[in-house]
Amino acid sequence: MGRQLGSGTRTNLLLARTTPKRLLFWLLLIGFQCSEAFAGGYAVNPKTAKAASQANAVTAGVDDPSAVYVNPAALSEIQGNQVLGGFTYVNSQSRVANSGRKSINRHDDTFIPTLFGNYHMPANLTLGIGLYTPFGLATTYDADSFTRFAAIRSELKTFYVTPAIAWRPSQYFSLGAGVSFVHSSAVLSRAVFLGGPEGRLRITDADNAFAYNFGLLLKPLSRLKLGFTYRSRVDLDYGNAKVKFKDAAITGGTATVGRATGIHVPLPPVISFGMNWQVNPAWTVEFVYDFTRWSEFRHLSAKFNPSLPALGGVVEIPGFSVPQNWKDTSTLRLGSWLKLDEKIELRGGIGVDETPIPAKTLSPAIPGADWLTLTAGIGYDCTKNFGVDLGYMAVFYKTRKVTSDALEAGSPLNPVAPGRDRYETFQNLVLLNLRYRF
Repeated sequence: MGRQLGSGTRTNLLLARTTPKRLLFWLLLIGFQCSEAFAGGYAVNPKTAKAASQANAVTAGVDDPSAVYVNPAALSEIQGNQVLGGFTYVNSQSRVANSGRKSINRHDDTFIPTLFGNYHMPANLTLGIGLYTPFGLATTYDADSFTRFAAIRSELKTFYVTPAIAWRPSQYFSLGAGVSFVHSSAVLSRAVFLGGPEGRLRITDADNAFAYNFGLLLKPLSRLKLGFTYRSRVDLDYGNAKVKFKDAAITGGTATVGRATGIHVPLPPVISFGMNWQVNPAWTVEFVYDFTRWSEFRHLSAKFNPSLPALGGVVEIPGFSVPQNWKDTSTLRLGSWLKLDEKIELRGGIGVDETPIPAKTLSPAIPGADWLTLTAGIGYDCTKNFGVDLGYMAVFYKTRKVTSDALEAGSPLNPVAPGRDRYETFQNLVLLNLRYRF
């Protein structure tokens, strides 16, 4: 499929013969083939190329079907009926260092798909649908690295299916809301310190849940839009997780399979406010403030049933509890776009994000830090019905130097990292979207 999309004339012929239903099918196929997600923290804005190239400053000014997630009230602002699909390619360069040693996150390339659509109805109603990934993470370290007692593999996947509706009772404001079906899966693996010998622990599970979001769009002036959105909390409950424990090699390395209960992962609520100002017919700017209630993530716990026999059964492991104590965060975003002519639009933006992870609980599983985002992109309308958006994001994470016992798995008897831990992360993101209007 990749060769077809890069083959010039054949691509034009394919698009010319593509109906909206066929386009939707191909985008769905591409999306389900790429299912992994990665993020700092574990929030992943369902980025479209247009939104990302404006630093995701689009709460009030979104004008495409991604409004299903960004602000469902803005579905009423979309010109015509559209299908919007594409992907985000994430290249991450992340490592942890301590006392001259380095452990590199091997999960450095990820694709995140998105798909959105809208349809205008009578009575000033607009329907929308979205398939996207707002939360996720994936980190992988060598099994023999010094970070193994904190994390070997950590992965959270979420997939949202969201129908939404917007109503515009007046030219001055619109209301919108959506309900999401959320499917998630999780993997956690790490080494277990047994006072010298060590074992290996792996936990996997999946869960389904529901969420909702609603939005408001005000237009007090012809060139001014104000947007407000709320996205609800989701409780992921991994209450019947599969556990595999491999005992220390010194006692034979026996494998034990069991179950874990009591694992809860919150997806936090988010409030967003945006102000969009059309400076002139060709130039628009937007400012956005986001507040995320990460403080609801207090700890990560599990209870094993039955207890895991370690060191040949001499020691039993009934479960674990890892403090998190995350904090609420604020985000500031500024985006701008300039129409050069009827076909070409240039975009750019800047964002400043806080990390929710305090120094005492920072670990390689989620190597978070405050970060600065610089973005740029371009939109091109190939025809009246078909367009392409391309975006780029450079994410500069602040280097963090912390002192904690995360790498020692909380045990002072396991001094694998005697000095301060140094976390360094940088990300490149390239985004591509195809737009079809019918």
